[in-house]
Amino acid sequence: MAEAGSGLGPPISPAQQYALALEAQTLGNYAAMAQWLRAAAGGGHAPAQRMLGVALLGGPALYGPALSADLCEGRQWLLRAARQEPTGTADMAYALFGRPRGDALTAPCEAP
Repeated sequence: MAEAGSGLGPPISPAQQYALALEAQTLGNYAAMAQWLRAAAGGGHAPAQRMLGVALLGGPALYGPALSADLCEGRQWLLRAARQEPTGTADMAYALFGRPRGDALTAPCEAP
């Protein structure tokens, strides 16, 4: 499997990066999975943004020490995906983060 950002070959699309993330997940290479997800999510791929958000929420509980949990970053990716795909993803983002501002769960992630 190619390494994310290795500079080998022509640039690949976010959809291809997402496919590589899924392959890395299947192989149990969660560090590579996270790397490919970040690349695809940064390229605007909504399914990658959603998967990265969920992965960051679960962190080590889902993927062991290869992926640290980060509620705030996970929230950002889920909300970004929800803005692109309002059906399906919005339900997940709202269920997790559709709370009033200042909620104890999301307050640390909100700008003052």
